[in-house]
Amino acid sequence: MNMDTKQILIQAGNHVAEALAKVDPAQVDAMAKGIAKAKRVFVSGWGRAGNVAGILGMDMSQIGKVVFRVGDNNTPSIHEGDILLVVSGSGNTKTISIIAQEAKDFGAEVGLISTSEQSIIGEIADYNVVIPRIETPMNKIMAAKRPARDPKFKSTAGTRETYDLTPEEREAITLDQLELTYQAAFVLNEILQHKVMEEIGETFEAIHYYHNSLE
Repeated sequence: MNMDTKQILIQAGNHVAEALAKVDPAQVDAMAKGIAKAKRVFVSGWGRAGNVAGILGMDMSQIGKVVFRVGDNNTPSIHEGDILLVVSGSGNTKTISIIAQEAKDFGAEVGLISTSEQSIIGEIADYNVVIPRIETPMNKIMAAKRPARDPKFKSTAGTRETYDLTPEEREAITLDQLELTYQAAFVLNEILQHKVMEEIGETFEAIHYYHNSLE
């Protein structure tokens, strides 16, 4: 099945814009204030979400914040006055929820970027920024044609499902599934960097000063 590349590019851009347009600005502002006042910033995530968290940490370091990534050898203990920023698509990633609770136990604040209004980590977090998933008509078709699942599996990860779809439905789903939640989160990182810069009184010159020079 050959699809028009330009159509895919346009759809991808539209989906990122649609997702960001649904983000509550008050949530972004609150998280930016939390980051700005924090003595140190810790970041954590798993898989693609972990990549987003790593870039968020880099963005914060480039405006002068002291940043550590959970799991790195040089990461110190977290304390009151620090903030842990976590990225989790579901907000329920088991290992990350444990890390978030540990951060709270040590007196730190927690910020979560996810797609869920209600989640395990969201209950722990002081700041929640939700990037709502895009709902499309094809989602209903997918749900209606989803094959029966083996009850012993809690998720579909590591399993292969076969949907009884027409070629036209498959093409439509390919476009619809370009929800690009993590890509929208990457853009959100840049917005948070800008808002934190405003809070701490930094300018774009700071990015040049703090940018990695050992290249």
